[in-house]
Amino acid sequence: MGTTPFGSTCGLLMYETSSFLFADYTVVSSRPLSAKTILTVMAGANNQRVFSSTLVADLMTFLDEEEDYWEEVHALLIEEGDFSFHNTIYRQPCRTRPFTGHELIHDILRGHPDRGYQHFRMTTTMFTRLREELVGRGFIQNTRHLTADEQLGIFLFGTGHAVANRVLAETFQHSGETISRHFNNVLRGVVELRHDYIQLPLSNTGVHPRIKENPTFYPFKNAIGAVDGTHIPVVVRKHKQPRYRCRKGFTSQNMMAACSFDHQFLFVCTGWEGSAADMRVLRWCCESGGFAVPEGKYYLVDSGYANTDHFLAPYRGERYHLSQFDVNAQARRHRGPRDLYNHRHAQLRNVVEKAFGILKRRFKVLRQATPFPYKVQCRIALACCVIHNFIKRHQGTDRYFNMQMDSLPMDDTLDESSAPVGPDESRRGDALRTMITGQLWNNR
Repeated sequence: MGTTPFGSTCGLLMYETSSFLFADYTVVSSRPLSAKTILTVMAGANNQRVFSSTLVADLMTFLDEEEDYWEEVHALLIEEGDFSFHNTIYRQPCRTRPFTGHELIHDILRGHPDRGYQHFRMTTTMFTRLREELVGRGFIQNTRHLTADEQLGIFLFGTGHAVANRVLAETFQHSGETISRHFNNVLRGVVELRHDYIQLPLSNTGVHPRIKENPTFYPFKNAIGAVDGTHIPVVVRKHKQPRYRCRKGFTSQNMMAACSFDHQFLFVCTGWEGSAADMRVLRWCCESGGFAVPEGKYYLVDSGYANTDHFLAPYRGERYHLSQFDVNAQARRHRGPRDLYNHRHAQLRNVVEKAFGILKRRFKVLRQATPFPYKVQCRIALACCVIHNFIKRHQGTDRYFNMQMDSLPMDDTLDESSAPVGPDESRRGDALRTMITGQLWNNR
């Protein structure tokens, strides 16, 4: 759905003569080129061919600057068919349904509340509030042909259902170029909201109510959340696929996030290839990505990370998954201090896994790879986190936040950390973990 440099391509055909390739809506005399031939000719951007149409020249310049749009150009070119062409091409309207996209949005917003969830993955109240914020900040506005409501609807329907540009074009009765342009405009606007809706906690952050009000968890009083990574399926060019192939066998980006105990994202990092280890991503975030932990505070992490005083990990060689403690009454009996520590640690750290599960359940685009340019795929993941926090902050909860854990898509594999940490970090982390373990065991 990337923005194209040449407007709507409806009706665009390319023809070959003995010395020219030119794009137009009028044919002098010749035969239509196949999509394969067109791409082959375009690949020779630096040869001596003459392009008699500025449209093609603009397209060539654009492709030189952004190779990821090759696939989109290929998809937008008119496919070969069993058509007969004479001296003139007659342009036939493509979107002729009398029920327009604007009327569809109007009907949904004034219909049954369930329709808002079905189409936009949120209540109609949240839809209206998000649209007002985007318009109020100047990120989107009504245009001659599309209202702000319809622009936001296109974006939410696309991310919520992971549908292609063609499906959005048919659903909302606009050209593919119009859909792409407004999808990207809304995407940029939502990403800009990250500064207000994804914020790191301050150093004076108090004890979270979930810990403060539960003596079972109180030894973790200085924990401010949990950190983990999740793999999001992506589409990348063939020669890049080995770098992006994760341990589960599909191409993905490794998105790292810090999450509070009320399931809000505090920090999000997208774009790392799926083969990157969690600890490597965390290291980069701390050193170059702006991720900072307030003094005296820490996040809970799984065994894919090294144990330090800022990122507290479980003991290895002990039970850790919650399912291991919930088999029966005997399994719920703790075998020792470390076993108890791991159980309480897992109960608290589980918030980040649930947050990822809610996010992926709400936005199908995070579960199913879509052929956007890779940078756009990364921005979409970030935008989904912004909307997740927007709903949590303004509504508190909804049907997605209320879903049971067993109905949410979860990442159930743990990477063993192999990244070295400084001896001081490791020593402070071990001391902190030992202290908390003793408090938990003494207060059981």
